[in-house]
Amino acid sequence: MSNKKIKFKKIGTVSHISSTNKIIIPSKQTPKIGLTLVNKQKKPIGRISDIFGSTKKPYISVKTSKKFKKVKEGDEVYLPPRRNNRRRMKVRHS
Repeated sequence: MSNKKIKFKKIGTVSHISSTNKIIIPSKQTPKIGLTLVNKQKKPIGRISDIFGSTKKPYISVKTSKKFKKVKEGDEVYLPPRRNNRRRMKVRHS
């Protein structure tokens, strides 16, 4: 086992929370829809449900639910490291 430090990538800071309980985050990068974002304590806060705005400065909409931790305006939001879950091709031996 390696003793590497796991890096979390900062996505942005919570701008505001909409009336429908979605977290809005201005960002400099465009992550994939459906990914789970975490707070500073590495606790999940919600899943990315939409990306809108310009391509250079997109806004991320994060859908929360009761199982996720609460956040407030000004909280930093991070993207956990990607797991390498690529499917491997089965090799058939004849």
